[in-house]
Amino acid sequence: MLRSKLSTAILLTCVISVPTLAGADTNEKRGETFCFPTKKAVNVVKDLSEVKDKHRNIVDVDIDPRFLIKDGGIWPERFYLAKDGESVKNLPFSKEDGRVDDFMASARAHPDTEICVDDPTRADRPADDEGLYFEMGLSPFFHNRSGTYDMEELKEGTEDGKNFYKKMIPGALAMFMPDTDYLAVKYEDRSAPLRAFAVLDGVETLMKGEKVKDFYVISFEDMEDWKAEGLVVKGGPYNLQPVPSPSVMRRFGWGQDSDS
Repeated sequence: MLRSKLSTAILLTCVISVPTLAGADTNEKRGETFCFPTKKAVNVVKDLSEVKDKHRNIVDVDIDPRFLIKDGGIWPERFYLAKDGESVKNLPFSKEDGRVDDFMASARAHPDTEICVDDPTRADRPADDEGLYFEMGLSPFFHNRSGTYDMEELKEGTEDGKNFYKKMIPGALAMFMPDTDYLAVKYEDRSAPLRAFAVLDGVETLMKGEKVKDFYVISFEDMEDWKAEGLVVKGGPYNLQPVPSPSVMRRFGWGQDSDS
């Protein structure tokens, strides 16, 4: 039970794929139409809205629902809300950047529906296939993307990040949420190598990161042990996110396999 709940929490806050929300069985096929409960998405956003403002000045989520094509395929044919097999409301999305501007308003107005995707080109894939992502924007990213961080900013961000993850875990189970004392560097260019440097005695020293899915993970605790003065990230546009350790993420089902 605990493993299942923590896995769901970590997966949801990192990135929501269509099968993740649906709770897909890996032995099933996606089928031409794939649906998941609207209430799940609404509740996730509601829970995260309860994180206090004092924990949002360094890191925060940015709710921005959109499709991501990760397999080089095509956009789905249709995205809509349905109830008892009948369409309730179409959800138009941009075929340039995948964004669904009306998603949250529509989901809140129709919480008893299902969110459905007509996607026949992926019908024969396993139900947990992640080639088509529906990203909600639930990852707690650092506001600062300048490439330069001092240790105080990093420490506050790693501590505040845990508050967002804990909101994903029901009731007393939240106390089991691992510390988020690692930093994930996620480049817009997924093929970019890691160029993260700990500043030691004024000198930039390249850090060794661990690849997990499509981001690199570095240890803030290591930086503290080295008495680093800060962090410098180079290599192109990126996001920086506090996360649990790679071993914890893999233990709870995140990052076991590479994305296609």
